[in-house]
Amino acid sequence: MFTGLDDIDWASLEHAYGSARDVPGWVRGLVDPDPAVRERSLDAMYGAVHHQGDVYDSTVAAVPYLIEALTAPGLPGRDGIAELLASIAELSEWPDETELDEDDAEMLRQAARANALALAAAPALIRLADDPDPAVRAAAPKLLIVVAAKVPDLTGLLIGLLGTEDDAGVRRGLFDALGSLELGDDAIGHLLGLARSAPASTALTALIAVARNDPHRVPLDGVPDLIGRAYAEEGPAAEPAGFQTDTLIGSLRVMREELDEGRRAPHCTRMVENLTDALGPRVPERIAIVTPLLASPHDDLAGDALFAANKLIEGWRGDYREAVTRIAGLLDRSRRLAGQAAGMLNHWGPLAAPAAETIARRLAAIDAHPWRDGLPEWTIRYTQDLPGLHPYIETLAGLRDERALPLLLTALRLPQRPKDTGYKLAHYAAHADRITAEIVPVFPLLAAGDRAPTEWYALQVALRAFGPAAAPAVPRLLASPLRDWSAATLGRVGPAAAEALPALRVAAAGDDPRLAVAAAGALWRIDRSPDVLTLLTAQLDGPAANAAFEEIAAMGSAAAPAAPLVASYLDAPPGRHWWTPTHAALTLWRLTGDAERVAPVLTAAWHGNPQTRTKIAEAATGAPAAALQPLFRAELAADRRFNVSPHSWSSVQVTEDERLLELCRAVVQPPAR
Repeated sequence: MFTGLDDIDWASLEHAYGSARDVPGWVRGLVDPDPAVRERSLDAMYGAVHHQGDVYDSTVAAVPYLIEALTAPGLPGRDGIAELLASIAELSEWPDETELDEDDAEMLRQAARANALALAAAPALIRLADDPDPAVRAAAPKLLIVVAAKVPDLTGLLIGLLGTEDDAGVRRGLFDALGSLELGDDAIGHLLGLARSAPASTALTALIAVARNDPHRVPLDGVPDLIGRAYAEEGPAAEPAGFQTDTLIGSLRVMREELDEGRRAPHCTRMVENLTDALGPRVPERIAIVTPLLASPHDDLAGDALFAANKLIEGWRGDYREAVTRIAGLLDRSRRLAGQAAGMLNHWGPLAAPAAETIARRLAAIDAHPWRDGLPEWTIRYTQDLPGLHPYIETLAGLRDERALPLLLTALRLPQRPKDTGYKLAHYAAHADRITAEIVPVFPLLAAGDRAPTEWYALQVALRAFGPAAAPAVPRLLASPLRDWSAATLGRVGPAAAEALPALRVAAAGDDPRLAVAAAGALWRIDRSPDVLTLLTAQLDGPAANAAFEEIAAMGSAAAPAAPLVASYLDAPPGRHWWTPTHAALTLWRLTGDAERVAPVLTAAWHGNPQTRTKIAEAATGAPAAALQPLFRAELAADRRFNVSPHSWSSVQVTEDERLLELCRAVVQPPAR
C-alpha cells in the first residue's frame, strides 16, 4: 500500500499553507484504524490540500494514492476518500479559463490533471458501485459523474442500480447523481413512475431528481401530503460516532448528529428544501408546498419547511404573507425552532410584518424576565465582544414598530451598549428629538472605549437620519477629532451646525480625501459655501470619487458649471462594478436633466452591475425616469431577487430587494393607451 509515496519530494510541492511535507502522513491517516485519526487527516486534506476547492500540485500528486486506497477492499474511511476525490477531480464547477487570473487558471490546469488521473482509473472506480460497504456505494455515484466520459450509458447504469439497491443511503446517492445528469424522456418517465408507486421517501427523492433536471416536469398535486408521509417513516437513526476531534469536519459531524436527534426519519432530513429549491422559478407552487408544512405539529417537518421557506424568501419574490404568519407561530414552539424562526424573520425586512404582533408579544414576555449580570434578557451575550440585540428587537425596529423603541433607549443607557443600537434607532426619525437627547450624554463615555469608532459611527447613522433635529449633538461632535462620518453628520444637521464651519473648512482642504469630500459636502449644506464645487471636483480622480459625485449631485443646478467635467466620466472604463460611470451619469442627471445623454450609461450599468439599481431607481425623476421605464417594468416583472449571488449572501438582501421594488413601483408610469 502507498508504494512510492515517500519517494516524492513533498517539501518542494505546495498546498494552501506552504510546503506539502505533511501530506504523506495525512494520506496514510485517511485509512487509519482509529476513526479520530481518519477524521483529522480528512480535515487536513480539505483544509490544506484541497482548501476551499483549490487544487495544487500536491493535490494532484496525492490523487493516485487516494485512488489506490479507495479501490482497496475492506479499508476503513473509503467513503470519505471517495467524496474527497470526487471534489478534487470535478471540473463542471470551474469557470472558463479565460475568465480566471493566472493563479486561478493554474488551479484549473491542476484540476484537469486530477480529472485525467480519475478518468484513467475509471474501470476500478466504476466497480465501487458494487462495493460491499454501503457507505462506499453511497459515495460512488458522485465519482461516476466525474468520470462519466468513461462510463457507457451512465444514466442506464444508475437506474439499473436503483432496481437492485436496498440501502436507503445508497439510493439517495443514486438519485442525487441522476439529478445532476441531463436525462431523456425515458429516464424521467422511469423516475416519475417510481414517484407514483414507491414508498413516500423514495417517491420524494425521485421527484427531487426530476426537478433538478426539469422543474416543470414535476407533478405537484398532493406533494405536501407525500412529504408528510415521508417524514413519518421509520428510518434507522444514525449512531453517534463516539469520539470528538477539534476539526471543522468533526464540528460539522457533531452538528449533523444534533440536528438528527429526535427526528422520526433521519433519512428525510432537508428533503423539503431539496425539492423546493430544485423547483426554481415555480414560486407560487413552492409557496403552496411549504406553507401548510410550516403548521406541522412535528418539529422535524416544520423546521425543514422553515429552512425551505427561508431559501425561497431570500432568493425569490412572491406573496409570503400566509407563510410568514405561520412562521410567526413557530416562535411559540421549541427553543431551537423559535430561535431559528426569529433569526430568519430578522433578515426579511418588510416581509416580516405579518409576524409583528407575535414578535411584540414574545418580546414583552422576555422583557419581563429579571436581568442577569447587568443585562436584560433581550440582549445576546458574547464571550469576547459587546452584547447584541435580540432578533425580536431588530425585526421590530426594521419595521419601525414603536414597541421596540423604549428597549432601544434602555440599550443606549447600558454600560455595555449592545452592538447596532445606533443603526436600529435610525429607523425612528419621528422621535428624533427624544432619541438625540439620549444619544448626546453617551458621547463622552465613548472616548475611552476600545470600540469607540464603531459605536461613534453607529450612533451617527441615527443622527444623520434625524437631520436638523440632531442639532443638540453638534457640540459633542466637535469635541472629538473630525472624521468623515462626523463631517457628514454635521452636514445633515444643516445651518444649525454653523459653529462647525471653521473645522470643516480646514478638513475640506486637508489631505484625507474621504474627510475632505464629506467636509466639503457639509459646507454646502450648512452655508452654501461658494468654493465647495472646486474642492469636490478636485477629488473626482481619487479614492473618494464616488462620494464626491454624490455631493456634487446634491448641489443641483448650483453645480451646473461642473457638468462638462462630470460628463467626461461617462465614458470611464466600467471595470467590474460600473460605479464611476453610474455616479457620473446620476450626477449629470441632477445637474442638467439630460436624459438622452445619461440613459444609455445607466441602462448599461443596470445590467452590468445589479448593485447599481437601487441607486439609479432612487434618483429616478422627470425625463430620465421616463427614459428608463423599460428597466423598471422588467424589474417588477422579474421573479428572482436582483441581488442574489451563488457565491455570496447578505443579511439585508431581502430588505434591499424589497426597497428596489418599492422604488420601481413609485416611478413606473401607466402604459400609454
